[in-house]
Amino acid sequence: MYAGHYVLIMQNIDTQIQTMENFEKILILTFFIFWIIALVISYFLARINMLPIVKSWKQQTEFVNDAAHELRTPLTIIQGKLEYMLTKPNKKIIDEAEAISVSLDEVNRLNSLTNNLLDLARFDQATTKLNFEYTEPQLFLKDPIEPFKDIINSQSKVFQINLNHQPTLYLDRNKIKQLLIILLDNATKYTPKNGTIKIYDQIEGSKYQFIISDTGVGIKDSDKKKIFGRFYRVDKSRNQSSGGHGLGLAIAKQIVANHQGHIFVRDNLPHGSEFVVELPIKHK
Repeated sequence: MYAGHYVLIMQNIDTQIQTMENFEKILILTFFIFWIIALVISYFLARINMLPIVKSWKQQTEFVNDAAHELRTPLTIIQGKLEYMLTKPNKKIIDEAEAISVSLDEVNRLNSLTNNLLDLARFDQATTKLNFEYTEPQLFLKDPIEPFKDIINSQSKVFQINLNHQPTLYLDRNKIKQLLIILLDNATKYTPKNGTIKIYDQIEGSKYQFIISDTGVGIKDSDKKKIFGRFYRVDKSRNQSSGGHGLGLAIAKQIVANHQGHIFVRDNLPHGSEFVVELPIKHK
């Protein structure tokens, strides 16, 4: 029955076995390589995703430390004055008027600082309620400017006002007034006697700009981006003596950001600084 036919009894499969072994090696090696790549990618992705959290944590830690430092100074002064007055219980109020006055000044500083901290906390938590409405610059620029006229003139400084544009804006008038007060207050503090403070406006495309300029010492290029940070001071000793906490410009930046605007500082040649606030023009 096998005449003229071949029956296969054995076959050499060394080649197939070698191929399978090579395939297993390649498969294991490929799996190991991709496992390493996945670990590396996961590590870098985790780092990238953690960067905002780490940055926020560092900012919060710095904020708490700076706030504690700012609070400790006036509290120490108040405590010292009160302890001093307790050593003289028979003294009359008029005899301790200076100590009482210093304590009240520090209480006012504490009150201002806590209010600023509360504003920043509300901004961070997005709990600040803004009352947006259609308005024009004349309806929110006049009120903050008027009180500064007498203040600036009493300090033998020149105050120039050049506001000519009246576009329609959509904003919270009270917050913009607060922003303007912060900028005018800074300009007043850091402009020397016989210096000039100027507020003027202009329209750039679809943006309305109002600019507060001064003829003070100016701000270095390296400090221009940092001055909007919390508790940052260009001249710590000078700001401390003038009662500042380094929070005003941080609040100003938050206010402008909530209005989809932009704030920045530039040089006021030949000397001084200009703070520029850009707000979007709206159409009803």
